[in-house]
Amino acid sequence: MGLDKMVHYLQSNLKVALLAFVSSAAMILLAFRIVFHDWNFVFLAWNLFLAWIPLVFIKWVWEQERNRPLPFGLLALYLFVWLMFFPNAPYIITDLKHLRSVPEAMIWYDALMIFTFSLSGLMTGLYSVRIVHRIVAGRWNGSLAWATIICSLVLSGFGVFLGRYGRWNSWDVLTQPGALVRGIISSMQNPLAIKHTLTFSFVLVLSYFAFHIFAELKQHEASHRYS
Repeated sequence: MGLDKMVHYLQSNLKVALLAFVSSAAMILLAFRIVFHDWNFVFLAWNLFLAWIPLVFIKWVWEQERNRPLPFGLLALYLFVWLMFFPNAPYIITDLKHLRSVPEAMIWYDALMIFTFSLSGLMTGLYSVRIVHRIVAGRWNGSLAWATIICSLVLSGFGVFLGRYGRWNSWDVLTQPGALVRGIISSMQNPLAIKHTLTFSFVLVLSYFAFHIFAELKQHEASHRYS
């Protein structure tokens, strides 16, 4: 995609542009840290890249669906692929754990930097969830859409645990399916995994509910303003 096309795309997709702005701010903070201190947090750039994958992918799916309804099997496959990558978005929140090893002189800078990365990852993820919500609600109904979203967020809470504590990655579904299944079964018997999943899922559901209501209210206000 050329620069002109990218600018045009961002101008016609202001929500994506806003998320890109927040992500750019996070990257600038990281760049300053690298230049003036060290490279210890360079992994945040990779984690943020992974957080964007589910949004870029599901936005492409949504455009296909709006042009012509996708076959049920293909749409189900696309939603499954999205779900496999979605935990990478809220996963960045767990990078706050690295603050424990930060020198006292850098604690506030690093806290703000990681918070900016976490905010960017969470907002990017929530927007991708909203697109899934609209796809399912448009194809079927609102009740099924909410059921899909809640189940997806609970599974994502478990996925974040697998990523942080089990060190599993989204692509392990293809590269190590057997080992991944054994890891999932083992984690399901771990009390920490259950507590982590319930807590993280609750936060994700609450965050998306607030995100969704805010977006709906903005649309409602806009429709009344121009009616």
